[in-house]
Order: sequence, then C-alpha cells, then structure tokens
Amino acid sequence: MRTALIIGNGQIGSEIATQLTESRVVVRIATRSGGGATEVGASGAGLSDDAESGTISEALPGGTHPDGTLPVQSTNPSSGSTTVCAPDHVKADASDRAQLAEAATGVDVIFACAHAPYDSRKWEHILPRLDAAILDTAAELDIPVVFPESAYAFAGLNSPITESSPFAPVEDKGRIRQRLLEARSAHSATSASVIAGDLFGSTAKKWSSVVRMCITEPISHGRRAMVPARTDVPHGITVIADHAAAMIRAAERLTDVPAGTHQLFIAPTSNPTLAEIADFTADTLGRKYKRPFSIPRWATRAIGAFERSFFELNRLAPIWYEPCVITPGELAAEVGTTDWREGVRQML
Repeated sequence: MRTALIIGNGQIGSEIATQLTESRVVVRIATRSGGGATEVGASGAGLSDDAESGTISEALPGGTHPDGTLPVQSTNPSSGSTTVCAPDHVKADASDRAQLAEAATGVDVIFACAHAPYDSRKWEHILPRLDAAILDTAAELDIPVVFPESAYAFAGLNSPITESSPFAPVEDKGRIRQRLLEARSAHSATSASVIAGDLFGSTAKKWSSVVRMCITEPISHGRRAMVPARTDVPHGITVIADHAAAMIRAAERLTDVPAGTHQLFIAPTSNPTLAEIADFTADTLGRKYKRPFSIPRWATRAIGAFERSFFELNRLAPIWYEPCVITPGELAAEVGTTDWREGVRQML
C-alpha cells in the first residue's frame, strides 16, 4: 500500500491517518468541511487533524499535483532524512459519487470511516446510501475498501461474538448494520468490515466513547462513574489504535483475495467488567475508590423519552445489561493487542 483515502477524520479515521503516515503511506482525508495539516516527520510528530491548528492544503482537488500524481515523500540531500507529507485534506461529500470518485482517484485503498449521528432514524436515511456510493466507487475504480464495524448486528447472541457468528440484531440499529454487512457481501467491490467493541484510547472523544464519557472523565474530576449498564459483567472494548491497525492489516489482506470478496474480521478486543475499568482508573489517578453507579434500564428508558441517545442505548440492552463478550480474531495475533489498562492510561 502506497496511497490511501480515508473518508472521515474522527476518532478512528485520524488514528488510521497517523499510523499510515508513520509507515510512509501517502494519505488523503476526505471530509465535508475539508481542512489541512502541516508537514510532519516520519514519527508523526506535529500532525494535526484540526484545520484551525494546521495550514489549508493548496493541492488540487483529490490531493494531486498538476500532473495528476499524488504527493510523495521527499529526501533532504544534505541530511539524508526523509520527510513524509502530512495527509492532504480535501472537501468531499462521500455520498456524492462524483466528489467521491475525484477524491479516490489514484489511491490504492479506501478506509470508509464516515458515519451519522447516533439516531437509528438518521442511520436508515444516511448509511445505506453512503455505503452504496462508497462501494460503487470502489468497484468502478477497482480498489478495495475497509469499513469499521460494531457488534450491534450480533447483540442478541447468548454466546461470545466471533467472526462466524450468525446475525442476531435486537433493534433498528442492529438491523441496519446487518443490512449493510449483507450488502457489502453481495456487492462486486472488494471489501472488509472490522468489528470492534466499545472504543477507547488516545483519540477517543468523550461524546462517542462510553468508557471515557461515563467512567474515566467523571473519575478524573472526582465524581462517581455512572454507567447506563451493568458494571459486573464482561463487556467487549477495543483500543482505537488496535482497531486502526486491524483495519490497515485487513486492507493489506484484500490484495490477495478474488475481486468482489467481502471479509469480516474482529479487531483486538478485551472483555473486562466496567467496574474493573473504574477501579483501575481510580487507582491510576490516586482517587478514592467509589463504586460505579449502574443506571437501571427503567431509568434509561424514561430518560430516552427526552434524550435520543438514551433511547438508542436502552434498546441495545443485551449489550449493556448482559455479558457482551467479543472474541478477537486472527488479526489480533497479527497486529497485537494493547492491554486495556494501557488504553485507559492513554485517555488519562
């Protein structure tokens, strides 16, 4: 892999961009707002995913040079050191096929990390159309595409989730995820989907990482952790850096499969209880241990009448109020698994 397009620049896309850049892969990031970043060394130091703290790229649309080629690494003759260009940030709506095709021209792989607000009604309206545009573009340009995936389509299983588990959705979001996975399998594009548990780690956002929002943030401010879940049962979680590494490895594997193949993988995953995470967080910060409060399901149902995110969480009760064990697949052995305690330290 020499070149890659990342659609979206959130907690997963930004981590993929960092890892690829450190591996000297030329990276282009497509978002609806566009943006830019400064040039960085191979270590990734100084890389910014903030348009405000970087410089706006002057590359042509799609991050190409006037001759249509992608930017490349450059070597300083006097020092012999190699400088890697930071990702080119381009403005493109991934659901617009013309814009997406322009952004994807000249790349070896697409990482489709764009998503939609946490609302099943918006997922129904946005995600099938978005996936279809990405898959069609990938097929037309003959390049593979890798998607991050959740465990929602398997939430109703009463056994650990594996790469060969049958679908078992329990609500609308899970049924939408199942349809997306089935559509990827049926499409002529070469693709992979990489399942992860609840995400946490250095790039975790407190509004999209339950572990950070409900456990590490409150405890770091001296408050008790309050979680809309049982805290005494195993719960699958994945360090974001491990999810990104697994997606990159999945992309490399797609070069060796027949065209039109879809592969389902599980990223490196751990299954501690949420109470264990809270206990470790308090110990790490030197805080007095306070037993995390488990918000009962009837309360999330009541709050959900006014707050959509609680409504959506409540409908996924098997993931939150029963054991949700996710068994990592073979990619975990290939990319390694970060101890979940280190993932907590990254957020602290």
